[in-house]
Amino acid sequence: MAEIVEVLRAARNLARDNIRPGEEVLVLSSTDQHRSIHDALLAACEEAGAGRVASLLLVPEPMRAGYRHPALALAAACTADLTIVATSLAFPRAYDDLTEAVLAAGKRLVLINNAPPEDFARGAALADPVELNTTTRRLAEAVGRSRQVRVRTAAGTDLTVGVCRPCMVLTGHADDHTGFGSFPSGEAMLSVAEHTAEGRFVADAFGQVVYMEGRGPQLGLLEDPITLEFRAGRLVDLQGGSAAARLRAILAAADDTARCLAELGIGTNPMARRIGHVENKFRLGTAHIALGDNHLIGWRAASVLGGTLISGRHIDLVADDVTLELDGVAAVHGGRLLL
Repeated sequence: MAEIVEVLRAARNLARDNIRPGEEVLVLSSTDQHRSIHDALLAACEEAGAGRVASLLLVPEPMRAGYRHPALALAAACTADLTIVATSLAFPRAYDDLTEAVLAAGKRLVLINNAPPEDFARGAALADPVELNTTTRRLAEAVGRSRQVRVRTAAGTDLTVGVCRPCMVLTGHADDHTGFGSFPSGEAMLSVAEHTAEGRFVADAFGQVVYMEGRGPQLGLLEDPITLEFRAGRLVDLQGGSAAARLRAILAAADDTARCLAELGIGTNPMARRIGHVENKFRLGTAHIALGDNHLIGWRAASVLGGTLISGRHIDLVADDVTLELDGVAAVHGGRLLL
């Protein structure tokens, strides 16, 4: 009973920040997803004032390169005003044919990151969605107005990147500009000025590899720090123990662009936890870099918010307890936003 209450509370947070009165909503789930999430989302959308609410359940297939969603699912998503993707982690995430079709149709999509109910209902999902969106937007606007961002940590990070485009707000809210929300989340997401990264970044928390096609090895919680040195935006040295060895193998199997620094993300969610999946990188007080692709960042607004780097990998690496400076002025320190 307690789990059902928790799942419904998280679903209400998602619906509160996304449902517009009278609009049509599609909940796209899968037969291997816990039914409580599906049912809670339907109830929360109706409660929040949606018009018609429909659902589809997909049957998982063995993951393979080039997975395509069924035509029926694509057609339904392109018709609905808002699609909530609640499929299990056996399905593609974020950069796929479904997202592409929804955005091309001028509709909106919210992707649930934490598919198991024990993750969906706790941690980052409990942050006040309106407050999170407000504080993240304030930070993102400040980053976008700056010319240079510097990240430092006691573990040895001292990295600067240039700014040449607006900084994206990534929360659970799907706005009309990007058309995309990630729930639960919370970060200011900058496609850095290409070839400007200089210095050292020490990843000491978590790593995630997004494979644009197919699947491959992951990094997860880092058992020891990874030290990355950058010159003119490119990785020139990689040091560390077993975690660094895993990253080295991932890069060896990737294209050359996967060694370029593509993104700087700044965590803004005070409820996010240090656990072994994507929620880790949304924690307030952390920052992460991404190697590889940045041309899809921004989703429907990628021409404004995204960069020029095209790669088959997008590799996130998280550092704890950061100090962030915008043109020399502290914006994050001691686990707090100072703006």
